[in-house]
Amino acid sequence: MTRVTEWVLGILGAIAAFVGLFILYAGPEQYVGLGGDLTWRVGEIESGWGYGLLIGGAALLGGAVGLLQWERRHPHEYQQQSERAGLITHVAVFVLVNGLLWLQDILAGGGLEYAYWITIPWGVGLAAHVIAYLSGTRHTTSPRPSG
Repeated sequence: MTRVTEWVLGILGAIAAFVGLFILYAGPEQYVGLGGDLTWRVGEIESGWGYGLLIGGAALLGGAVGLLQWERRHPHEYQQQSERAGLITHVAVFVLVNGLLWLQDILAGGGLEYAYWITIPWGVGLAAHVIAYLSGTRHTTSPRPSG
């Protein structure tokens, strides 16, 4: 689960830091947002938001780097992660990311335009992961022949 956490922290940190810098240094006539009703003119955003996003993004990036360093110092603990935990992490990330994408797609005002193009192939990959997990657990739980 650490690997997924590192990625999520790193990506969110990079996005937050970038948006913070954009708010602080872009011209007042520039726009930032997700599109549609979720877009704001930079000149109308308080500079405190820019500083907050920049500091928060840096903190998230620092957390990701800290987890990477911990993993390098304790590799055996990372390798003991069970296959079940990997599957649960995959399902959780799938639900979280696709939920946010569907929410963004619906709230942007144009209806469903793109979210399903991400959900469908990822869902196929998740189904393959579930099948691989289930077929692997049947093989590992069966008694070994004595020899």
